[in-house]
This record gives sequence, C-alpha cells and structure tokens, in this order.
Amino acid sequence: MTSAAYAVPNMNPKDVLNGLKGFHGLRVLVVGDLFLDEYIESEMYEISKEGPIPVVRFESKTQLAGAAGNLASSIRNLGGQVSVVGLVGNDANGRILTSQLRRKGIRTKEVISCTKQPTLTYTKFRARVENTPSKEILRMDVLPIAPLSAQMERRVIAAVRREAKNVDAIIVLDQIEHLISDRLLKELPAIAKKSSALLHGSSRDRIGAFSEFDLLTPNDREACSAVGLPVEEVVKAGQTLKRRGRHKQIMLTLGAQGMELFPHRGTAERIPSVATDVQDVTGAGDAVSSVTVLGNVLGWDLKTLAWTASLAASIAIAHVGTHHVTLAELRARIRSEILSLSSTPTVTKRRNS
Repeated sequence: MTSAAYAVPNMNPKDVLNGLKGFHGLRVLVVGDLFLDEYIESEMYEISKEGPIPVVRFESKTQLAGAAGNLASSIRNLGGQVSVVGLVGNDANGRILTSQLRRKGIRTKEVISCTKQPTLTYTKFRARVENTPSKEILRMDVLPIAPLSAQMERRVIAAVRREAKNVDAIIVLDQIEHLISDRLLKELPAIAKKSSALLHGSSRDRIGAFSEFDLLTPNDREACSAVGLPVEEVVKAGQTLKRRGRHKQIMLTLGAQGMELFPHRGTAERIPSVATDVQDVTGAGDAVSSVTVLGNVLGWDLKTLAWTASLAASIAIAHVGTHHVTLAELRARIRSEILSLSSTPTVTKRRNS
C-alpha cells in the first residue's frame, strides 16, 4: 500500500473556494447530545499549607456550546441555516446554552428542557504559573443521571420528524450514548428519505449501531472498535463498517496520519493531514463534520470534501478550547493552500485494499 505525499482535491481548489458561497442558506438539522463547555482559567500561586496540593487563583470563566451545540455553531458559522434537536436541564447552564445558540441564529424550538436531569457540562480547569501558558489540570463532567426514558425518547423522535421537514441534511452526533437511542437510529433513515435529506453521522462508541447513512465520519479507534479489529487494520475496518452498515461513504479520520476515504464506489484512498499547529484537538471532528455535510449537499466528491474538511480541522486545532471555524477563516486557509499548491509538485496515489 502507498500513501499520498501531498493531496489535492478532485475539484479545482479555486472552484472549491468559490463554491463556499453555496453554503449560505443550506438547511441542516443537528440531532445530538448538547453540552455546555466551561473553561476556567487560573494561576497557581502556592502549595497548600494543609496538604501537598497546588492552590490556584481564579482568573476567568468562558462558557461555550459544546458537542452537538459546537457542531451546530460550526455549521452556522459556515453559512448554513441550522436547527437543533437535543436536551438541556431546567437550570442556568441550560438557559446559557440555548441563549448562545439563539444568538447565533440557530433554531432551538425543539431543544427539550428536562426537569429530571441537569444540563450536561464539561468543565475544564486550566492553570498557569508566571510567564507560562496555561494547561488543563482537571476536567469535571456533568453527565446523565439515568438512561433516556421511553416517554422522552418518543418526544425526541417526534421533534426530529417535525424539524426534518424541508431540510437538506440531517447530521447525528452521538456523544455519550444518551439522546441517540437504538429506536431513533432505526427511524432516522426513513425520516431522512421522506425529507429527501442527506443523513450524516458520528459517534464516540456506537458507530457500529448506525445503518444506511449517506456519510459517516468516525476516527480510527471508533471504526476499529465497532468491527472488532486492531487499529493497524484500519482499511479493513472501514470497509467492514461500510459494508455491514450499508453506508454510502465513510471518511475515516486518522489524526496526524490524515484521512482514509471509502467512496460509494472504488477503492480506499489515504490523504495526509494538513495541520501544522496543534494546540488543542477539541472540536476538530465537528469542524470536519460541518464542512462535510454542507459540501456533500452541494454534490462535492469525497476527496474534495475530505481536503476541505481537513483544512477546517487544522484551523480548529490551532486554538485552545472550543473554536467554531468561520467562513472567513476557511476561505483564508484555502487561499493559502492554493498558493502552496502552485509551488508544490502534486503527488497523489491510490491505495489498493
């Protein structure tokens, strides 16, 4: 097997750049677990006199929509019209989260407020010492206190059916195996087909339970775990996942190794990563998913989707914490890549699986 030393999209990069205009107004429904991401910055200034632990002084707190909220925000930043189906608690964090989404112009009519559990939250504590950047020292999660009830499951499916009308695509984000139940997964292909919408999805631990999706974007660990293969057999894992789930296409992310692409027809192909500055990988998958779903609605081929999505991910991981890639940032990154391509010999090779 061989891999590309440098990859280019099948579309002319200048056409990709011009094609970004087509993102405006595309209608996407995001279905998934909503989290509030909190980042608490502090300075370590002494060791406690009562025990051998660092003492930090609070400096600031930032709160951002995370998980499905991050994905929705990323799609909205790129010009899409977005609605969300998800759950929040009847609490301050839930109000903050939904307020943030609304301010971005994201439709939250079908975000369900639940009185029986708090809003899901990732709180990341960061600390620094004098004259050094801060680092994450602790993470505290607020997770579901019980499985999704049958009554709530019915409400979620009904909400998805209502919001799926007149959308171009539905994208599913299964963060913690809560909102995305087996019954919902079973219903989604028919819901998407009725709306003539593309169906995209990703899942941290249950990608093997998905079936009949137009495009999946798992990482290597997720794909290999789903089919019971070691990460060294990532190509076979992607092929097996695609065949078992009867999916049209799979874009398998490999971190620093780039992406492995499994098109509707033809052989698997590897494209390398374009990342040069890695600060925090948070949100990289959502950056990939947001570009991919919008480009796929426009009819871009898989390699072009992957190339553009890889550029978006390189922007996201160059920032600390949750970062919603903007259309202006993506345009600038593509322009930079066009300049690089004009002075770099093109080497692309197919992988034989």
